[in-house]
Amino acid sequence: MKDHSRSVFVGAATLMIFVLVATGAIVRLTRYERERDLGNWQLTLGVLADAKAGLVDKWVEAQFAVLQELADNGSVQLYAQQLDRRLDENQSAEPAEISYLRNLIRATAERQGFRDQDPAGGRINANVAWHANNALTLIDRNLRIIAATPGMPELDDSLSKALTEVLASGHRALFDLHQNANGRAAVGFLVPVFGLQPQGGAQPQAIAVLYGVRDATETLFPLLVAQKTVNHTDETLLVESKGDLILYLSPLADGTPAVKKSLAANATDLAEAEGLRRPGMFGRLRDYSGKETLFTSRGLAGLPWFIIQKIDVAEALAESQAHQRFLFVSLILFLLLASALMVAAWWYGSTIRERRTAQELLGTSRQLKAQTELLQAINNHITDFLFLLDGQDRFVFANQALATGLGMSPPDFQGKNLTSVLGPHAAKALQTPCQVVRQENRVVALEMKTIFNDTVHDFLATFVPVALESGERHAVLASLHDVTLLEETRRKKDRLGRQIVAALMRAIDLHDPYSANHSANTAAVARAIARAMEADPNTLATLEIAANLCNLGKISIPREVLTKTGALTEDEQALTRQETAYAREILSQIDFELPTLETIAQKHEYLDG
Repeated sequence: MKDHSRSVFVGAATLMIFVLVATGAIVRLTRYERERDLGNWQLTLGVLADAKAGLVDKWVEAQFAVLQELADNGSVQLYAQQLDRRLDENQSAEPAEISYLRNLIRATAERQGFRDQDPAGGRINANVAWHANNALTLIDRNLRIIAATPGMPELDDSLSKALTEVLASGHRALFDLHQNANGRAAVGFLVPVFGLQPQGGAQPQAIAVLYGVRDATETLFPLLVAQKTVNHTDETLLVESKGDLILYLSPLADGTPAVKKSLAANATDLAEAEGLRRPGMFGRLRDYSGKETLFTSRGLAGLPWFIIQKIDVAEALAESQAHQRFLFVSLILFLLLASALMVAAWWYGSTIRERRTAQELLGTSRQLKAQTELLQAINNHITDFLFLLDGQDRFVFANQALATGLGMSPPDFQGKNLTSVLGPHAAKALQTPCQVVRQENRVVALEMKTIFNDTVHDFLATFVPVALESGERHAVLASLHDVTLLEETRRKKDRLGRQIVAALMRAIDLHDPYSANHSANTAAVARAIARAMEADPNTLATLEIAANLCNLGKISIPREVLTKTGALTEDEQALTRQETAYAREILSQIDFELPTLETIAQKHEYLDG
């Protein structure tokens, strides 16, 4: 049962880990797909922004190139220089230089787009207030118009300031996008005109300024609109930083005209503000209309303008999000299917395994049953007393022999203590070796005498430490082998042996009256000496038997020699010295368990050998 529960737990944990890992992989895959799509849009918007920035740069340079070509014209420089020298002269008629310059400027403006068509197709009356959206003019250093195309607006303060700066620096400048008198967005270009190279290599000074105005609505802003696109919300913005504001120079998709909208430049969640702070970045923020957009920005070299290329997130990522949802749902469904298949496979395998395990357990159970029956049969026919005690000397098991001997059945022993079953005398005799086994954790074997069924019995007892399945670590298995009959037989044998020895001693005493009680006295002395030397029991027994039989050889010596009162002849002395040899010869056919014959042979040995 534990193995099954563990298998279920391990399987569930494995499945959970698989699902978590797979889900994490799916999330990472969808995140990768999203990042890849964002990367594609970053590349796409970057290409569009670079293209629009290039078009704007090219257009601005083209306008400056037209004015620069005109400013470098020798005739323009010469006539402008001559007019500059006659600034203070009162002239009643228009100088020929002005007429030439007017015609040249108007022709250039007509050719390069710096002139609007006349409203009525002819000359404009002086009292008609008409302002052109595209114009070209030549202004002297006193900020007076030398020549201009029709409809040239008057010079306001901001334009006058820009003209003064160009005359002072001698460098071209851009008059920023602004609303003209017609309410349309216009951009101006200022290029200094220098006189002819003076003598002596002096530094040339700007004597006039060519100022060209272009209608941004017709010329610049169309460059920001994609000619062919499949997107509906992509938009290119031309913006500029004006102090703490962002000025939207180009018309907006929500219908706001050019140069009409401005927002705070310090907004942290505004795409245009972030684009101005970090040109070239790609991000995802809300635009001027509050819609979430993908955007990138580009700065324009030498110009205060910035290109913001953007597209609504809803449109840009619609297909990507649909693909990601499809991918996520498909992979989740596949994961669920795989998990279901794994569960089904595990269930099927578990069922097969359980069936096989059940069959194996059935076979094992049958085998154990057969072995149990065999062991029970053997146990029931063992005459030794076998019983198992727990740590409190209570019976856990008792075999049939013990139960029969006590007139009980084996189940009756369960939970009963030694004293209640065997009585206090036997219990005390058994508890002592059991305590030794528990304390020293070793097998104890000994001979013991105890009362069993009101009769004294001799047992060869063995006590073995065992550990029970319940966790009991102080259990003791006891085996009592009844040797009462053997001990009785041994004691009878010992008594018979002693009686035979006593009979032989009496025979010796009758044969040699002078040696009466000599053997018994010798045995007593030898036994006393051995005990004083702390000899072992076998040595004591050997000395006692050898001492009692040491004079047995005198039976082979004639009585006359033994009882002779006079001096013995040499032959008689030699005969008496053979006493121990005669004793060994007489006793040689007896199988002594102890070295009795060897001890008798050393009867006449001295201490030095």
